[in-house]
Amino acid sequence: MNRNKRPLLLFSLKRSKLLCLVVLGTVAACFCSGCASGYAERLRDVRRDYYDYGNLEQAKLELQRRQKRAPQKEKDVLALNEASLELCSGNIAAAKEKLIQARDSFDIIEDKHTQKSAENLFAYWTDDNMNSYEGEDYEKVLVRATLAIADLFDRSEDARAYAYQIAAKQDEIVQNGYVDDPRDENKKINPKKAYPRIPLGPYLEGLLWEETYLNASDAARCYEKVVKWRPDFKQGKRDLVRAQTSVHSQPGNGRVYVFAFVGRGPYKEQVYEEATQFALLFADHIFSSVNKYSVPPTLAPVPVPMLVVEEPYVKNIGVDVDGERTGVTETIADVNEMATKQYEAIKDQILAKAIVRRVVKKGAIYAAKEVGQVNDWVSIAMDVGGIVWEAAESADTRCWGLLPAKIQVASFEVPIGEHELTVCPCDPQGNKIGVPLTASVSVNANRNTYVLVNYPNREPIGKVVVSK
Repeated sequence: MNRNKRPLLLFSLKRSKLLCLVVLGTVAACFCSGCASGYAERLRDVRRDYYDYGNLEQAKLELQRRQKRAPQKEKDVLALNEASLELCSGNIAAAKEKLIQARDSFDIIEDKHTQKSAENLFAYWTDDNMNSYEGEDYEKVLVRATLAIADLFDRSEDARAYAYQIAAKQDEIVQNGYVDDPRDENKKINPKKAYPRIPLGPYLEGLLWEETYLNASDAARCYEKVVKWRPDFKQGKRDLVRAQTSVHSQPGNGRVYVFAFVGRGPYKEQVYEEATQFALLFADHIFSSVNKYSVPPTLAPVPVPMLVVEEPYVKNIGVDVDGERTGVTETIADVNEMATKQYEAIKDQILAKAIVRRVVKKGAIYAAKEVGQVNDWVSIAMDVGGIVWEAAESADTRCWGLLPAKIQVASFEVPIGEHELTVCPCDPQGNKIGVPLTASVSVNANRNTYVLVNYPNREPIGKVVVSK
């Protein structure tokens, strides 16, 4: 062999080995992202046990198994699902512990801007499952809402503070929702202004102020927000009139509040979406902020999370006291509507990130091939590695998958003493269509008694939970 050609051959071999390592690196990255994917599949069995079979114990066991094998970044969202199971089982303390854990963890992640920036950068090479999960905006609100409701049942005196946090968090989310307008670099837009306000926080504050008999004006101000934010909530109008003109309850009576979790809440599934014009503008804005290039005008469909919602078959819950119909629950928080409005508002931003991720991966392969001046075989190997890299990408389907579709409430005045309370799901015409539940409730003079029931279908899940 010619001595002058030997060093060149060795250099070529070393370079080819290096490029093969790049290909292997892309495949390794694919497995790295794949280990965090598949949350939707892991949650599906839990939802089946919970919703289809009504088997709380089996759903808990399934969640515990998932917790042991799940990546660390799924622990908090799995804790929220555990909280739902504990709450409808009547294990209030355990439910609150899980809710506080998730709420505090979400807040910490939300505040770690440096960590989030680093994770976002790494996610462009893998997928969004690599990011710490800080909860969807509607989940950040509902973790506080559920915590406030749960706190009513063990009388720990923190319910008013949790209730205040519900509206405060909604305000904070909208105020921090401004992003650069991809159509005009000198402007800001706020898609989150479209988020609906839920009046559950002011409602809970109002009923707690009203019970003190000292702050009727504060209760009235809270109920005014309820009426403004949800005009079709008739109970709120009655509560407002009572706070303005009367008292919490007449002598010898107390008030009973029945909270109902109705229907199956939202969850996420992976789908493939084509780029919209606005999403491409967002993607181009993101991509050009870190380099001098623009996003290509057309791209193949990319994996994104799709929100799935189901309209509840049950319209509301009828409430009987001592065998007589007292009223029906009304929706005060439409969880499906909250989640859907949020998804519609930020869908283009989600799609834009997926587009940029695809561009980064393709660009990495093309750049490596050009810099290395690879031969045909190495080029083919790198193309295959790139295909595997892209195919392994998964949408982030992490979510609180055991939420109700709607949170409803009914309120009525009842004489003091022990009463038999019966709840039963109803259709839109008010006809009973499901399995009733009965429980004994104790009503104290001029005090509130709280009841919680869970009807994702015509059959209840768990038991009637009654406050201490």
